[in-house]
Amino acid sequence: MAERACLRCNYVSYDKTCPLCGTETTSDWTGLIVVVDPDESQLAQELNINTPGRYALKVRKK
Repeated sequence: MAERACLRCNYVSYDKTCPLCGTETTSDWTGLIVVVDPDESQLAQELNINTPGRYALKVRKK
């Protein structure tokens, strides 16, 4: 099963709906950032990521 990324928050999972925000996901995404501590990560703050996890850098609706 292919990993999918949320169309709204870019969270990466195997689900058809995002476990964080409930939005539809897509298999058409590229780039990956892993956030361990969003409060200490400057990149997470710039990307408005508040929850630890794996996030796609670019997501396209298929």
